[in-house]
Order: sequence, then structure tokens, then C-alpha cells
Amino acid sequence: MNKIENFENTLYKESKVAFTKIIEEHGNELYVIGFYFTGSYSLLPMFNTLSGLKKVHEEEYDNEDDDFLLAKWNVSDFPSLEMYSEYFNDTEKACYEFDDIDYTASDDQINEQWQQWLSALERVLIQLDSEGVFANGIDRNKITIAILAYDETEAAQFERIKRINPPIVLENIKIDFDTMIANRNEIEQSVLAKFEGVS
Repeated sequence: MNKIENFENTLYKESKVAFTKIIEEHGNELYVIGFYFTGSYSLLPMFNTLSGLKKVHEEEYDNEDDDFLLAKWNVSDFPSLEMYSEYFNDTEKACYEFDDIDYTASDDQINEQWQQWLSALERVLIQLDSEGVFANGIDRNKITIAILAYDETEAAQFERIKRINPPIVLENIKIDFDTMIANRNEIEQSVLAKFEGVS
């Protein structure tokens, strides 16, 4: 078994236990669940609840309407972010295997391994979903399965979300991501225009 296979098998086993527990304890309060990664070979279980969203919107964003989508999807603000990480001890050890730098590897090989690692996250979530883990006592169509990172664009995140969720879920959240993507593009265009004006 290679290290990708070992990682995926370990992640599957521990995720099944952790997500089952999360759903048992938070149930229909959940609106998003999955993994958070930092841009390196490490991850945390990720979820948020409607009450958690309300708290973040009030405390971090002063209930500003314009910031509601940030509160809803900015994973680094989720109050639950590090909860249940104790269920992933073996996964954490499996991740360490990827930290050994192979100085003979090309950039393409390094990127290929990274993409394989991310794909393993997707496969685990898809497998758990197919087994009904995310529909056990809750309405699957009201929960988004996601893999989020604080430094990824909304467009990249939504592309991944589209691969691991049914159409009805995507219909429910499409306006959120369309709005966030448009906002980011507007900001980037504004910054570019100012830069070109200075130069």
C-alpha cells in the first residue's frame, strides 16, 4: 500500500466515526461539513451550524448584511473549526509521510502528489456520502459537503463543491458563490485599475 492509499484508508475510517458523531450531536443545525486544509499536508474536520453562523455574523462582522456570505463561508471564522480533531490522530500521522521532501522530485511530480492528496479528500467524502453518512437523521439536501481553505478563491472552492454534491444542493448555494466570485472579481479589477493608473 502506497502512502496515498494508506492516507485515504485511514482518513475514511476516522472520518466515518467523526462525522457520524458530529451529525449525531448537531443534526439539522448543520449547513456545511467536510474538511479544512491549510495549503500543506494537514487537515481538520470542518463544519458549521446555523447558530454558529449567527454567532460569527454578530461577533466578527457586526451583523453587516454585506458580510453575511463571508461569515457563512469563511472557514477560518467557524467557531467549530478545531472541534473533533482528536478523532483524526492516525490521519495526522499518515499526513506526516508527505512532509518528507524528495529533493529529486520535479515540480510536476510534487504538484501531482499534491493533487492526488486533494483527490483523496474528495473520494473519502463521496464514499461516505454514498453510504448515507450525511443523510443519517438529517436532510442531505440542506447540507453542503465541502473542502475549504482560507487562501483559495471562491471559484476554486465551488468547482470542488460541484464535484461532491447533488444538483439540489448546488442550486441552494449557487447564488452565494456567484455573488462571492463576482465580488472578488470586482475588487481585483478595482485594484488593477488603481495600479495601472499609478504606473
